[in-house]
Amino acid sequence: MFKRSDESLIAKALNGDQSAWQQLVNRHQSALFYFGLRLLGSREDANDLLQDVLMVLCRNLGQYRGDSSFKSWLFGIANYRAMDMLRRRKYSDNDDELAEMPADNPGLPEQLASYRQQKQVQQQLRSLPAEQRLVLELKFYQQFTFDEIASQLAISSNTVKSRFYAALDKLRLQLEDDHVEQSANF
Repeated sequence: MFKRSDESLIAKALNGDQSAWQQLVNRHQSALFYFGLRLLGSREDANDLLQDVLMVLCRNLGQYRGDSSFKSWLFGIANYRAMDMLRRRKYSDNDDELAEMPADNPGLPEQLASYRQQKQVQQQLRSLPAEQRLVLELKFYQQFTFDEIASQLAISSNTVKSRFYAALDKLRLQLEDDHVEQSANF
């Protein structure tokens, strides 16, 4: 099937084509949601971020100039909004998702282990400074280059690289500490 470019969808959406608008939203909403989920740590916050970004997009689509890719521009908006949310909100670790798992599921032990591992990784990511966590998210999950990240965050590529490698070092140390602690418990 022929896939329209973001730019052609933008042009049609700006001319009132609802189908083009919906295609544009459908193309990027999943990545935006998971960006928010990994960065903010909860589904509610991720949904709030997604809705906020889509509202900004709806109001400001005409301001997209094409200086960078649409995805990069869109994630620039998401970055700004997510950092704002992080400054305003505190995290609370809740296990609501764990309570939703059916107890009679034969694969429950594996699901629980996977869930706990994911929660541990999320907790370790949340322990990083927001600027470092954001760079990791954009590099690993959104697969932006260092230069694209630098452009989105309005900082130098060297600063992006510095934050990226500092975050990796902190995560490595945390994982080593956790491994030593778990080994000592056996």
